[in-house]
Amino acid sequence: MQNQKKKIKRTAVLLSILSKYGFEELMVRTNFRHHFTVEPPAGSGLDSQVPSLNVYERIRIVLEELGPTYIKFGQAFSDREDLLPAELITELKKLQDKVKPEELDVKQWVADELNIIPEDYFSDIDPIPIASASISQVYTAVLITGEKVIIKVKRPGIREIVEADLLIMKDFARLLVNYNESFRKINLVQVLEAFEKAIINELSFLREESNMVQFARNFKGHQKLHPVLPYPELSNDNILCMEYIHGLKITDRDALVKEGFDPKEIAATGLDLYLTQIMEHGFFHADPHAGNLFVLPSAQIAFIDFGSMGSMMPSDKELLENFIAHFMARDAKRLIPTIKRMAVRFNITDEKKLERDIHGVFELLSGNSLANIDVKVILKSFSAVLNDNEILMPEHIYLLVRGIVLIEGIGRKLDPEMNIVESMRPYVAKIIKKRLSPEYLIDKGMETLRTFGEGLTEIPENLKNIVNKLDSGELKIVQEIRDFPAFKNAVVNGFSKLSYALIITGFAIASSLIIQADKGPKIWEIPILGFAGILISGIMGLIFLISFWKKDS
Repeated sequence: MQNQKKKIKRTAVLLSILSKYGFEELMVRTNFRHHFTVEPPAGSGLDSQVPSLNVYERIRIVLEELGPTYIKFGQAFSDREDLLPAELITELKKLQDKVKPEELDVKQWVADELNIIPEDYFSDIDPIPIASASISQVYTAVLITGEKVIIKVKRPGIREIVEADLLIMKDFARLLVNYNESFRKINLVQVLEAFEKAIINELSFLREESNMVQFARNFKGHQKLHPVLPYPELSNDNILCMEYIHGLKITDRDALVKEGFDPKEIAATGLDLYLTQIMEHGFFHADPHAGNLFVLPSAQIAFIDFGSMGSMMPSDKELLENFIAHFMARDAKRLIPTIKRMAVRFNITDEKKLERDIHGVFELLSGNSLANIDVKVILKSFSAVLNDNEILMPEHIYLLVRGIVLIEGIGRKLDPEMNIVESMRPYVAKIIKKRLSPEYLIDKGMETLRTFGEGLTEIPENLKNIVNKLDSGELKIVQEIRDFPAFKNAVVNGFSKLSYALIITGFAIASSLIIQADKGPKIWEIPILGFAGILISGIMGLIFLISFWKKDS
């Protein structure tokens, strides 16, 4: 009932603003007004300035007037150039998550929220916010111990507003999908679900505090990153107290040079830190824009604002490694099965066409010099291929793509010759080396055995079900072995195959041990002897497979 009241109140505002900016026809065609049984407030109507505005400008203004949830939704789409017209992207990029500061007695707010006497902990709290966004306001303060800190305060009542908006947005998204096929093809409902998860997470300062702690733990002892730490005793779900960063904005090239920093080195370090988050930790900053990265006097880089983070399970990370390895090798045939395993859903009607389209993306890599490769163009082209085949990727992939584009944009400002594709090669070498290590092979072998063992435990129950069906007459089996000698030969042949497989596996493991020792002459950062052993075992395996295939044929 409470949710319904929220929806009714916010829907009246939504209808009023849509009518004001000339979207009456959209509401009629989607049956929007009838669906919500709410009329706009009296006096609302078409604004006099509308005729001079194009439709994309009106969409942007509508989002601004609707407030924080809609602004953030527009921002989430502002880099989806593969989905939306360029004119709309231009307008969405104008959306700023900056709103007029709300009058707030921050000292009293801290006292009430944390149930403390502020003077016991702070020697000073500046009453004027240094930043004001739709969800929070940011203040500076000084602890009684002398450290300067940041106090991030959630706007009063913001959760209720966001929750009401999300309820309406989800209903409206379903109507739009039913109204027009284009909305279904851009996976509007799924995109909205991912957005809902992201903004709800951003509303939780306890989650952001946990993200900061995990991020710092992942980079423990790292020489080039400064972890920003929270003060848990001065934080809760509505207030977050954290370390103040004294540093330069990472894109302020002139200031960096003035302080004696090498912009190219800073760019390389920033990219390496971000790739480390993705490829090694599987936990990465989802909004690494220039305002969230600072260079400290120690030359360390600090990331701030951990409200939005991308996270991958080990299986997700392994699939991503496969994707990157096949993409860098420009192997479309092996890339397609990986894409299918990664996808939430797909509708590939012509796999050969998909393979050709992927090769077209590869051509963008081979047709340009490394210095001229634009990662944004590559990702946009690849996203278009995915959309044409209605391939919906999991949320972390879209966050990752956005992060890569932002980081590359920062890097190019510092070093115009920076090439992210070339920077990926050492990580591909690490992937190959890890996949050839004894530990990985043993883990994979154990995983296979575990799966096999779990299958064996299910056999008795499955057999019992089969017997019950036979007894009840639901299942009949007619089995005849017409050529028993041939059957016997097939069994013997099966054991021969198993023996060959064990020999080849043993050879591969021995070669992997050599690689793990990491000694002797190398090729592509891999010991030549170990690499040769793996290559030989692969050739042996291929020969045996071909020979057995011929026999079976």
